[in-house]
Amino acid sequence: MQPKLIALLLLLASTIAAGVEPDRFGTGDDFGAGITLLESTPLSEVVAHPERFDGTPVLVRGRITDVCQKKGCWTVITDGTVSVRVRFQDYGFFLPKDSTHREAIVEGLVSTEVISEKTARHYASESTTGQVDPNEARGNQMVVGFTATGVRLLASK
Repeated sequence: MQPKLIALLLLLASTIAAGVEPDRFGTGDDFGAGITLLESTPLSEVVAHPERFDGTPVLVRGRITDVCQKKGCWTVITDGTVSVRVRFQDYGFFLPKDSTHREAIVEGLVSTEVISEKTARHYASESTTGQVDPNEARGNQMVVGFTATGVRLLASK
């Protein structure tokens, strides 16, 4: 057997023996506490039925469509059909402001909440897309939110 193949087999065997599963989500840059869950839930299912996930950590996957341009303190992800705003637990980590269009794996807690007109305007003013005029936000709004404990920005292909 070739020495490189033997080394690879030994590395794989030690990884399996240590109980570490090869990364099923892909490599990338981790933020926050990282990714600990092994199974993801479709974002569309989470948004359609947020009450099913209340208080339970969940893992979702999506493409970043917007990032706070002041600090990177929130982002919006989509699966192509639905979108959700993601904030970061305890304001403890941020994403790079140029993360738009990257695919992300996000772990955290789902919530439904009412945001004020002021908060909706604040989010619109920090948006990268400029698609929402902050002055067009009217009244309180019920939204599905996501508080991330960990995010992996997947490496570009």
